[in-house]
Amino acid sequence: MFADTDFLLALIKESDWLKKNAVQILEEHKGKIRTSVSVMIEIALLCKKFRINTIKVFTNIFELIEVSQETYSVCMQASVYIEKYNLNVFDAFHAAFCGNDKIISSDSIFDNIGLDRFNLNKNP
Repeated sequence: MFADTDFLLALIKESDWLKKNAVQILEEHKGKIRTSVSVMIEIALLCKKFRINTIKVFTNIFELIEVSQETYSVCMQASVYIEKYNLNVFDAFHAAFCGNDKIISSDSIFDNIGLDRFNLNKNP
């Protein structure tokens, strides 16, 4: 089963009109529910908008549902970039997906987090 954003939000929010149904579905299908990076990006955008700690939210979600090791690693690294370095959500995920590779970008924000960057502003 694939979890969309509203399901995960219903589970992690203290109060939600969908919470009862979400909890029931989780209990009946625990271990068989997965999600994607795109859902986690959507959740990160909401966390940023409402000033909620992304690391804590992602940690809570990953205790409830299954994700691949790559999705887990990328999302948790992105959440650190969001919280520790105040990157916007998309730059945080770009950096997390980049890993140890050199990133091609004109955005100097990547220098601040220690990524090796090919500066697109300079002539090759």
